[in-house]
Amino acid sequence: MKKLLLSVISVILCFSLMVPAAVTAFAENPETSVTDTTVEQPEIPVDIDIDSALDFVKDTAEKFGDDFEALSSTSIKTVFMHSIAKIVNTLSNILITVLGKAINLFIPKTPALNSYKDFNLDDYENFFPGMEEFLDEPAPGARWSLGYAQESILPDDFGVVPYTMGGYGLMAETTETFDGLWVRTVILDDGSGRGKVAFCVLDAIGIANADVRLIRAAVKDFAEANNIVSINVSVTHTHSGIDLQGVWDNTVGNVLNNITLGALGITKLQSGVDRKFLQTIIDQTAKSIKDATADMKTGELTLAKMDIGDEYLRDRTYPDCYDGNMYRLEFTPDKAGATPTIIATFGVHPENSGFGHTVISADFIPYTEQVLNAAGYNFIFIQGAVGTITYERHRSNDGLDLTRYEEAVRYGWEIGYFLLGMELTEAECKALNFELGDFLGVAEYEGQEGYTVWYGGWTPVEEEVVKPLLNIKHSQYVIEVSNVLLDIIGKSGITDYFFLYDDATGKYYEVTECGYMQLGDSLQVLISPGEHYGEILKGGQGLEDFEYASYREMFGENTIIFDLANDAIGYIEPDPEFVMAGMKYDEKADEVDSDTWCLISFGEHTASTVAGKFVELYESVQ
Repeated sequence: MKKLLLSVISVILCFSLMVPAAVTAFAENPETSVTDTTVEQPEIPVDIDIDSALDFVKDTAEKFGDDFEALSSTSIKTVFMHSIAKIVNTLSNILITVLGKAINLFIPKTPALNSYKDFNLDDYENFFPGMEEFLDEPAPGARWSLGYAQESILPDDFGVVPYTMGGYGLMAETTETFDGLWVRTVILDDGSGRGKVAFCVLDAIGIANADVRLIRAAVKDFAEANNIVSINVSVTHTHSGIDLQGVWDNTVGNVLNNITLGALGITKLQSGVDRKFLQTIIDQTAKSIKDATADMKTGELTLAKMDIGDEYLRDRTYPDCYDGNMYRLEFTPDKAGATPTIIATFGVHPENSGFGHTVISADFIPYTEQVLNAAGYNFIFIQGAVGTITYERHRSNDGLDLTRYEEAVRYGWEIGYFLLGMELTEAECKALNFELGDFLGVAEYEGQEGYTVWYGGWTPVEEEVVKPLLNIKHSQYVIEVSNVLLDIIGKSGITDYFFLYDDATGKYYEVTECGYMQLGDSLQVLISPGEHYGEILKGGQGLEDFEYASYREMFGENTIIFDLANDAIGYIEPDPEFVMAGMKYDEKADEVDSDTWCLISFGEHTASTVAGKFVELYESVQ
């Protein structure tokens, strides 16, 4: 413990020596100064003993606004380590911001930046606002209608021409695929005549709002003719797809070109987004919207949810707060013999295939679909409140010697069985397992050390009928991008984000969206452009000093999130806890973990901005 404390304090002292000089230098120039980042630093004792540690903890808690008496029941070590983490993270944010602004000074503006002063949000095209009127009860005689379609989004020349993977590792090209990449689309209508709603999900890591608008533009006339009032494009967030965001493909070459010859107008700006792949996305998504509309049938919609947390999900960031439920919306058509559809949502990073393989894959998603297709269902996965959640594999790995891709396959199969068996008994799940072909090899492996039968100790959950009532509304807004690293990316023009620059303040902005949807009395869905930390949804530790209550406290316990929809603004962490590269102390495991997730975030006030827009939208329809 003493070595750990001394090493941490050494880091703090180094930061303390570096930051003041840098801040002073930049403060002399009002265009480059960093504001609202100065903190009063407690005096850090060099020699640690029990008495000085107690004094230091108390002083730190008081300086950062904590109630020290309330923490008295917590161990001194816990209070001390959380205080150290807060100091380190604050100083780290200052250092990264100052150094980033210094680097940014030497990068010329490129034509990729749009004028904040001249921009009019009302004139920005291809925004679908949703429904003008919200209903409290279903329309007389209303029935749900749903249409489904699925299209490949692999380019025609894939396998011959190499494409860059988006997820892990820069500039990793491949012509191979384990499975494929698709867009899956459902169109929903509650029969009220107020309009249809489209949800399109791409096997990709993310898509910029500007590119979502290109998809909408491709079906604008069709949408108007068919009363489609809401078009949502999200991603499964697979980390082994093709780069659709532009930051993995020829990154160094594109940046160098854009900030030199490109900025001077001698050469064209080079985006990392492959235009052929993007056009494939636009064409195939547009086709899926049209085909799903043509496929619409009336029927019944039901909801079931099952807690799969701990055993199949895990949070990589303290305080380990996340929604562990898997939600299943099942549509059963009235027409005999018509194919039913399962819409599944829960928060998880589909990233396993991206480790150790330079091969395109949609990760576990197509293998969940394989099980559901075998049972006669269409399938679409919509990413939930994903935060820093990844999947826990020990139960689905079953003690077998597997590659990371094989682990993804087995995880997908097991999730598929869960979705089919939610309301069944253990005996019925066992029968289902063998009827569908025993994907997981129960007959072969049962009894082997480490093997866990998926339906062992199974407890069914209840299913409820969802009223045929769909209310949805969207808002578009301008959000500040205060993360200097993303400012540099936006300034260089290697992505398709629609960046705005304010010459008067030197600040960067982007246009994004949010949505609010009600499905009967069963679910309220917040349609989010980023990756929400679980505490913003659920509350508790980690949300202290945040200006908003948790979403469930504000909107209701039946509130869930569809993340990474209509944009990809990165992680959404509560403002007081925001850190780009720092540390977290996990008191349960008694471990210090690095915390670098918000290097991919629009900045420290992203969470309060997004939450505030959800509150505005919610209040506008009440």
